[in-house]
Amino acid sequence: MNWNSSELICCDAPAQLAEHGIRDVVFAVGTFDGLHRGHVAVVRAMLEESRRLNAVPAVLTFHPHPRAVLTPGNPPPLLMSRERKLSILASLGVRAVVSLPFTKEFALLSPDDFLSRCLLSGPVRVRGVCAGSMWRFGARGAGDIAFLKRRADELGFVCRAVPEVRDGHGIVSSTKIREALAAGDVALAARCLGRRPAVSGVVVSGYGVAGNTLHCATANLDVRCGMLPANGVYAAFAVVGNERFPAVVNIGVAPTFDSYGNGGQVRVEAHLLTDGAPDLYGKEMALGFAARIRGEHKFGSPEELAARIPEDIRLARAALNEQEPSSAKEELIPS
Repeated sequence: MNWNSSELICCDAPAQLAEHGIRDVVFAVGTFDGLHRGHVAVVRAMLEESRRLNAVPAVLTFHPHPRAVLTPGNPPPLLMSRERKLSILASLGVRAVVSLPFTKEFALLSPDDFLSRCLLSGPVRVRGVCAGSMWRFGARGAGDIAFLKRRADELGFVCRAVPEVRDGHGIVSSTKIREALAAGDVALAARCLGRRPAVSGVVVSGYGVAGNTLHCATANLDVRCGMLPANGVYAAFAVVGNERFPAVVNIGVAPTFDSYGNGGQVRVEAHLLTDGAPDLYGKEMALGFAARIRGEHKFGSPEELAARIPEDIRLARAALNEQEPSSAKEELIPS
């Protein structure tokens, strides 16, 4: 059964699931930032176990991201919003999501304390736990899958270790995806994610240069969620509500215009490749990146940049024609 995100049961402790009539549960455990192919494999293993054990399929995760607490000076850029994560989990068939508050005190719990206080206490019976085979938990990562399996045998629940997903570049991980995006390699990020990497935000007013000077009107996106790829020009699909538009997107500091005097502030400008593009000002928009067209370049003049734009558009159209999805919803759902 598929569940809408609005139907998900969301709470911050497993015991609270009892308030929703849940008595038996199987958990997929992890941080799940990005919900990449490895994460999806863990979730699908959990769904199999929940059916086998006649228990509710649920996810146990953490908020905020553990590294934001453990290394506050260097938190990782999150790959997706909480709302999008919940939407994808619901589409996969997850019934409940428990987001444990991750604090410095929480990080000091021993593996046994984590299990007894956070996972196995209360009126809800945990029938099974699924996690990646390299998952670590407890203070300094002292707990591993071997430890969890021993405790599972002793305490009477199932522990299923899910092998890491690999591709030609090694193990699929959120770190690898961040590295790929930082290098502008949206194709590698997409292979790891199982869907196009995306950002979302609100369309805001710009400087009017794209339309008046470059004759290529753009929607300027104030990015609220997701990690931007490296500066450059990309082919993308823009999603607004239930509508999807092909687009060419510029990410960068506008060096041809000397950054508009803003000291290198990164701007995201999307030109929709459609006739009669709608007025998007003030609307929420997501961009799913399909291909990198070129890196950022400072042209000798605005006229030189304007002369290059038709080629960027041609290359973007060609890239998007090869990847055309069937609907706007497909941008959000993992393969």
